[in-house]
Amino acid sequence: MNRGARGRLRLADDLHERPWWREDAGRPAPPEPDLPATVDVVIVGAGYTGLSAALTLAQSGARVAVFDSGDPGDGASGRNGGMVGDRLNVSWRTLARRYGAGRATALQQEARSAVDYVERLTVDLGIDCGFARVGRFCAAASPAHLRAMRRELEAEPEDLREGRIIPPGETAAYVDSPLYHGGELIETVGCIHPVRYHTGLLEAVRKAGVPVLARTQVLASEEDDDGLTVETGIGFVRADRMLVCTNGYTDMLEPNLQRRVVPVTSAMIATGELDPDLVARLVPGGRMITDSFHLLHYFRPSPDGRRILLGHRPAPFHPQRGRRLAAFLARRLGEILPALDGATVTHCWQGRLGFSFDFLPKIGLVERTGFAMCYGGSGVAMASWLGHKLGQKAAGDLAGRTAFDDIDFPARFYHRGTPWFVPPAMAVLALDDWRHRRRRRLT
Repeated sequence: MNRGARGRLRLADDLHERPWWREDAGRPAPPEPDLPATVDVVIVGAGYTGLSAALTLAQSGARVAVFDSGDPGDGASGRNGGMVGDRLNVSWRTLARRYGAGRATALQQEARSAVDYVERLTVDLGIDCGFARVGRFCAAASPAHLRAMRRELEAEPEDLREGRIIPPGETAAYVDSPLYHGGELIETVGCIHPVRYHTGLLEAVRKAGVPVLARTQVLASEEDDDGLTVETGIGFVRADRMLVCTNGYTDMLEPNLQRRVVPVTSAMIATGELDPDLVARLVPGGRMITDSFHLLHYFRPSPDGRRILLGHRPAPFHPQRGRRLAAFLARRLGEILPALDGATVTHCWQGRLGFSFDFLPKIGLVERTGFAMCYGGSGVAMASWLGHKLGQKAAGDLAGRTAFDDIDFPARFYHRGTPWFVPPAMAVLALDDWRHRRRRRLT
């Protein structure tokens, strides 16, 4: 296929600006519980992190209440690509330079434990969300990127090394795209239907007797000798501890956390129904696909194998909402998979993920307040796992220890809550990505 080829996708007349996952899964509105007067632990955020922490605490016998300013799962937990990854955003070699080889290995192994935990949860709770270890192919945007992948892989200890390099001539066996130049295959990565998974967690938490109060914002907390008084939009609750599980949606409830979290917008589209044979040819084996662009693309077949879903972190000078955003993402999908020429885009949505300044997930419990956040795009696995670990910490269980404990949660003097610096930084990265794409089209 001509490397300069590009498929032209069209937008449906009735384009839906909401996640396709919700329509496929559906969810009846649950009855709203009453506000409890006293609990052991208040959890802020009813996404994967908060629900995982709540389930662990409830199983330990703690009294828990979960609050969400919107509907449970309406943040990143219901808007992501459903990829269950076992890699951190920082390479083993970089981690070894920062913390030593032993700590670097422990951090990477923690990420693998996170995927195992999600798989175990889906089995133990009987969640019908299509979890499967289909593997992930990280496609190289250039020969230089492929060489960098090889160097990073070879630097890993042999007992930690899971990926293998796929040469350029074999790319089509993993993704049928003219844009890429080989890549790295990681067989252990899983996939999931993110909304069905969240719904299963929510049902398990409610079944354990935990009230989950939707559209109820936690406004403030005040500590005294006996605990915390937590102010919500509908009244006050007494608690021993409060766990903040808000990731990219962290607000002024905890200013010290907000200025350490960098929220980044990611957007997704879903095509209309396609010929399953075409989908299977474009993404053989139903694998999860990411690439090595700075503002990466991530895409996958839908669980039924009849659609392609693509996500991307658009630069600030691109349209950020509505049909213009959908058209921009459709052009990107057509560039990656030209065989989709003539296909229709039916859904477009966006959400926020959270990064830390050192690109590592964060977890901690300081006196009466705990947190887990900053998963940097690997939130299905890490949010579930670190939510579980945070719940153990809050219950006083030593099993809650993690390799991420005691790693600094850095702040920057220029971030006081409003991430003004993100758009210019992303613009620079987008320019470098454009150069790579242009070079590829011209070869």
